Amino acid sequence: MVLDRINNWFTLSKQYFFTYSEGFFNLSYLSNSPEAIIQSCIKMPFMNHNAEKQLIQADTPFMKGDFYYTELEDGLWFLNTKQVYKNNVSFKPIYDQFLPSDYYVIALNTVQSKSKTQNYKFGDAVIENNSVSFSKPGNDDVNYHFKNSRETMYMLYFNEAWANKNILGSPSTPTAIESMFIDTHQVFINYCHSNLSFQKLTNNLINAFENFEKPNTFLLKVLSLEFLGLFYNLFDEKTGFVSADLASDSLLKIKKIEHELMTNLHGKFLGIDYFSKEYKISPTKLKQDFKAVYGSSIFSFFQMHKMDLALKYLNDSDLKIKEIAQELSYENVSKFSNTFKKFHGKLPSDYK
Repeated sequence: MVLDRINNWFTLSKQYFFTYSEGFFNLSYLSNSPEAIIQSCIKMPFMNHNAEKQLIQADTPFMKGDFYYTELEDGLWFLNTKQVYKNNVSFKPIYDQFLPSDYYVIALNTVQSKSKTQNYKFGDAVIENNSVSFSKPGNDDVNYHFKNSRETMYMLYFNEAWANKNILGSPSTPTAIESMFIDTHQVFINYCHSNLSFQKLTNNLINAFENFEKPNTFLLKVLSLEFLGLFYNLFDEKTGFVSADLASDSLLKIKKIEHELMTNLHGKFLGIDYFSKEYKISPTKLKQDFKAVYGSSIFSFFQMHKMDLALKYLNDSDLKIKEIAQELSYENVSKFSNTFKKFHGKLPSDYK
């Protein structure tokens, strides 16, 4: 039945594979389950499918990259995508009402973009934006991706039967996690992180997907439990998670603001009033929507990534602390050092 519905979706939808609005090419995909996602992607133009390696390779006018997949057990899948975007692209999940849609997804996402430097001699700095998100069945958001960005996603999909047996039916599951699954108002959460444990997990996932003839199922089963454990801990440590249930036009504005912040980390914070006027959104709604999507205030988000860039300069360049402060638009080295310590627990001089 699934393949029949996918074939039907493909026949009806192929003339509408993409539209263009608000500066983005808009693409859709069938999103009821991992199997539906995979099969609908295989049928799209410019796709090369290696069934033995469980790999779909894309080279389209919009993007280029790899899409690994594997079913670990009944109701449990791991998917991995690595894409370079040639244009601004948005992906809209489509749900077929005649197919079951009962999969949760926890996604570990890394987006790399280039920050515009003020001084050409330093070159463009590659910035990483790391986040973890959780979606309930049928509640995937539209995903926006900007030209020249690189994105890697690791997505753990599990259906309601698997969740009931292994999460809600487990005595070791934290109460906060059980409440999150039960809460009908909390359908999507997202949190930006710089957790070293997630970086270690990412390295192990790269090995499990790429260094074998096909994805290493046993290793991925082990890593899936580690992934769940890290997500449990992250959720348990954080309070005030907000459900990012935004209209598509509001979400696009927030994504554009985030992109402008990330590509201008060398400059000063432009301010709430600037973004409010530029994107025609009230200051109050801007603050609420940004926190709903990224789990922090807009200024804290900007500062966190600016200090991550500062750490990158400290570790990867011969720049003096004063030069890094100037490059990041700090006129006062002392203020720069204090902000750095707030986010990294040490002064820049301790790293140098």
